[in-house]
Amino acid sequence: MLVIINSIVIISTSKQIYENDEIAQINDTYDIGMVLGCGIKNNKPSLMLKDRLDTAIKLYEEGIIKNILISGDEHDNYSEVKVMKNYLLENNINEEVILEDKKGYNTSQSMINYKDSYLDKSLIIITQKYHMYRSLYISKKFNLDSIGVSAKNARYYGQFLRDIREIVARCKDFLQYLF
Repeated sequence: MLVIINSIVIISTSKQIYENDEIAQINDTYDIGMVLGCGIKNNKPSLMLKDRLDTAIKLYEEGIIKNILISGDEHDNYSEVKVMKNYLLENNINEEVILEDKKGYNTSQSMINYKDSYLDKSLIIITQKYHMYRSLYISKKFNLDSIGVSAKNARYYGQFLRDIREIVARCKDFLQYLF
């Protein structure tokens, strides 16, 4: 069952994914590039998150996205959104183009928040490829006009466990949004 569901999610979204080095092939301009949070360390983006933010910066500088939406977890003394915003500002992104979703606790919630606030806007989802399939699958279930651009293709520390977690999460979300 895991193999079938994962295959459905991957096959149904794979044509919507561009690799980081294929950005020049995107001929449209999108209203928003959504960077999905994935952890911070010592008030700095994790390496994985940094790669996502760098991809968003590249898309913005190339004129492919008009705004960057940073979506992440925020509680107590932990703020992915604040760290992401600071990183973007340090990299010369104007504050006016940075949109914030401080309640993006997980991928599904980020998509729900996007739908509630920006339904009429075109979207590029920015995350790593292993996570992109599920992100696009969920966005499709919410009828969002979206494509995905994968951040740098790297094997990060703990990637094997992330891959296993993602397989289970694809099944959970597939079943959750089946009807």
